[in-house]
Amino acid sequence: MHMETQQTRSPAHTSPTYTESPSTRKSVGGDIDPQLFGESPELRFDLSPLTLTTGVPSPNSAPQEWYDLLAEDAINNIRKHNLGFDQTCLSRRHSPVPEAQDAPQSRRELSETSPQEPWQSPESILMDGNDLDLFQHFVTTVGPILDIFDPFRQFTNVVPRLAVHNLGLLKSLLAVAARHMALLQADSQAQDIFNIQTPTSNGLPNPFSEVATQYYYETLHYLSQNLLYPSYTKSREIISTALLISTYEMFDASGRYSDGGWERHLRGIFWIQRSQDNNGESMDGLRRAAWWSWLRQDIWVAFRENRRVLTIWRPNKRLMDLNPDELATRIVYICARCVDFAANEKQYDMHVRIDQGDRLLQALEDWYRILPPSFQPIYKPLLPESGLFKPIWIHPPSHAAAIQYYNLSKIIVLINQPSMGSPTEFRYRQRHLNESVETICGIALTHQGKDLPSAFVNYQALFVAGLCVQTSVERNGILQLLEKTLNVMNFPTGTLLDDLKGYWRSEI
Repeated sequence: MHMETQQTRSPAHTSPTYTESPSTRKSVGGDIDPQLFGESPELRFDLSPLTLTTGVPSPNSAPQEWYDLLAEDAINNIRKHNLGFDQTCLSRRHSPVPEAQDAPQSRRELSETSPQEPWQSPESILMDGNDLDLFQHFVTTVGPILDIFDPFRQFTNVVPRLAVHNLGLLKSLLAVAARHMALLQADSQAQDIFNIQTPTSNGLPNPFSEVATQYYYETLHYLSQNLLYPSYTKSREIISTALLISTYEMFDASGRYSDGGWERHLRGIFWIQRSQDNNGESMDGLRRAAWWSWLRQDIWVAFRENRRVLTIWRPNKRLMDLNPDELATRIVYICARCVDFAANEKQYDMHVRIDQGDRLLQALEDWYRILPPSFQPIYKPLLPESGLFKPIWIHPPSHAAAIQYYNLSKIIVLINQPSMGSPTEFRYRQRHLNESVETICGIALTHQGKDLPSAFVNYQALFVAGLCVQTSVERNGILQLLEKTLNVMNFPTGTLLDDLKGYWRSEI
């Protein structure tokens, strides 16, 4: 990402509340004038022009447009990698199918456990032993990664129940579980579980990759046949399927089949979210959880691609009206606005950019000042126990993840905000950058190796922290922490580590 001068802001542009160290501040929400939080500055930040341009499909055609993106990239991959799948299976059926018009009485007689739509199975779909292993892996491992900010654990508890009555959702669930297992397991272990031989004809790295790819294309085939049902295109099943497909592509983004598809398909999910009117405050818990999970993925892709995030939604609830779990997700939204600010679309003069940065810093400060004690460290020694950073333990993990988003957001704004320049201003900004780096590394140090869902937040925060450290000691410390965190996730370490080293070399 393009970085502007790292000098500090002029005191004239400094908010009087943005002065204390995050490590020493206490929760003071009960002692602050409630009017302070009547409308947080991030709610007034400009909407992303990336999503207000023409070319957004109509609500009725959004699912079909999203699927066409998937199918186009899938066919290209089939041809490019000689995967051996039948391309014709990905063609959409276009013949209209009328919705079932059940009589009111018959609808009342249908129980909650007896799905009535033609794309649903009235009985639970049977799975063999191999599929059941993958299903259980999703419930125990993949679902919690998506649910880190969701106290109701929609992807762990609700999505599996929906999946056993919808073949497309089940196939996508098994695909993402197998893709994650491909990251975790060696060939010999995979063969023991699946009793299959490592393929050699298509060069896939282990049997789980073959299984994952098979289920991915079977999911697309299911979509091609069932998008003709209007009720399906508005369902919770399709938005869950879309999110799982995107998660599959997130796990695959460092592999040979990424081909830029993850970013394109996130745009397609944005279209579906709009068509269903889903957002971060939706009454339906699953739709709300899917929206936040999608936003977290889009934030990271947008940051890495130097673009703005896709969402145009703005929260309606005031900070003072949010419960602790809602406060945790609100910082994800503020982070999205900070990524917007950092994007390579700087069309304003320096004074406007400074003002935008100040408003975002004020929004971050407003959020931090109203936090309840559960966001404060349970454990933080006065001195490092060993090594460079002091461990910081915040519980529950969702609140630790929220503090990570807070600090990475602050770093993103500070290193992209222009400055009028002076030694005093430089010291001011550097102090806040140092505090955020120390907090990010302290939390990552504590959670590293112990909490997989947290690792999917920590690696992003560590990468951002690495953008503002100056000394070789700090850089080596962050590289070691980042590598360990990526190893916990079983993600390939090369790309991120190389990108961070390349950024440091460019500063010389």
